[in-house]
Amino acid sequence: MSLYVSLPAPVRKLTVFATVALLGMVSPAVNAAARKPVVHKHPRLHALAHAFVNAALPGVGLIPEEEEEVPDEGEKYELKLAHPYTGEVLSVVYRIGDTYMPNALAELNLFLRDSHNQQVNAYDPRTFDVLHTMLVKLGKPDGVIDILSAYRSKETNDALRASGTTNAAEHSQHIDAKAIDFRVPGVPAARLREAALSLEAGGVGYYPKSQFVHVDVGPVRQWTYSHAKHTARKRSRRARAKQS
Repeated sequence: MSLYVSLPAPVRKLTVFATVALLGMVSPAVNAAARKPVVHKHPRLHALAHAFVNAALPGVGLIPEEEEEVPDEGEKYELKLAHPYTGEVLSVVYRIGDTYMPNALAELNLFLRDSHNQQVNAYDPRTFDVLHTMLVKLGKPDGVIDILSAYRSKETNDALRASGTTNAAEHSQHIDAKAIDFRVPGVPAARLREAALSLEAGGVGYYPKSQFVHVDVGPVRQWTYSHAKHTARKRSRRARAKQS
């Protein structure tokens, strides 16, 4: 005999009521789970999404005295640069094999001039090797690099330091034409930072708020710039100066 039938009538009614209420509570949750399929990311696929193309920084190249001495054959290293605020663009093969192209380096030096006073300085060509290798590692060998800051004369650098709007170092690598601040459209700054750090070729600065990175061929080091912390330090120094 069924246990349910043998129960007294009041108990049967209470059992039916509890069952209906329980079903009413469970069903929406079950339906919601059915509407939202759970997606599990495979660890290996997740790692591959962040993997770099296998590319190494090339060895130090040679700079011939005459353009006629440059090779006709060999691996070509090309850079595509842009000044997003002026619309200037430059696409140039700056190196073939182990030889830098003197005319191409001259074009790059002019393009990367001090934007405040138009002064030009000879860039350390290893800077261009760093940029090129980063793009290859990111799978964007034809990517365009948006230049935000390149060569700075000492006068420009001092003025930026005095303005308090940047964290320009007193002995910045920009002054020695060994540093570039840039973005690559479509590539997060954090990803650029990872690519630069993997080369261990010099300094790497990460600016998450402004979404750009700094690379140079000076001593190997790294930093992250927080505008809020920088502003707080500046205000603190000003407050102490007023009190003294």
